[in-house]
Amino acid sequence: MHRNTTFIAVSIAASALSGGIQAAVVGLSSNNYEVVDGAHRYSVIDVYVSCSGAYDKLVNFYGTSSSTSIVRTGFNGSLNTGSSLTASNSVGFAQVSGTGWMPSADAAGVAWDSFVTIGERAQDAASFVVTGDSYFTNRNVIGAETVAGGNNSQGSYAGAGWYTTSPTGSHVYAGTYGDMRLMLGRFAVEVTNLSAADVLTLQFKGNISMKVNGSSAGAGTTVQPSFNETFTYGFVPAPGALGLLALAGLPGRRRR
Repeated sequence: MHRNTTFIAVSIAASALSGGIQAAVVGLSSNNYEVVDGAHRYSVIDVYVSCSGAYDKLVNFYGTSSSTSIVRTGFNGSLNTGSSLTASNSVGFAQVSGTGWMPSADAAGVAWDSFVTIGERAQDAASFVVTGDSYFTNRNVIGAETVAGGNNSQGSYAGAGWYTTSPTGSHVYAGTYGDMRLMLGRFAVEVTNLSAADVLTLQFKGNISMKVNGSSAGAGTTVQPSFNETFTYGFVPAPGALGLLALAGLPGRRRR
């Protein structure tokens, strides 16, 4: 169980990037914000599929051997590998103690916990059930700091994926949400000890299955767009980190 804490969420920026456009209705977008929880600071990116129709329906996120999925951090140009169980660049995704990538009520109310989703934006929503596919090798690993994908039966890398086990619930339809966006995941990193000179990114690459342009629930055309977007984490360095950075920039002083 996690320790109850209070936090302050500070909005940083919102990006509206599109990728894998099909039928002019599907794009990828994100919200980035900072969460302060006690002495810890987190930068959080929520990734969404942007839709235009009320009955646009999201079913799953996946990878294949010919179109792999990769969800990973980049730190000052160093990227984690898609199959890594630990973050080789030292920047892993943050998770509440005792939880994994599948949504957990134990993390309800903790704004910086990382998890994957199909539509729902809260981990304790009654209608929300999501399952990791067989290639998502650390989907149920407690405290997993990466999204680790695996190989198919022929040994080709496919990458991780997840899907809804209740694809008829309201959470899969864009019209359920005022902004017409269906959430795919929350990916938080701790930035407590990072400086203003550090560059932190999230690569989100993969495929989705959707029904779009329908006029009623369950109707529409099936599309399977692919995308590969890189989002940049924004964060406000702690005062101590800013001070050290300023000192590092001061020129040496000579005695006369």
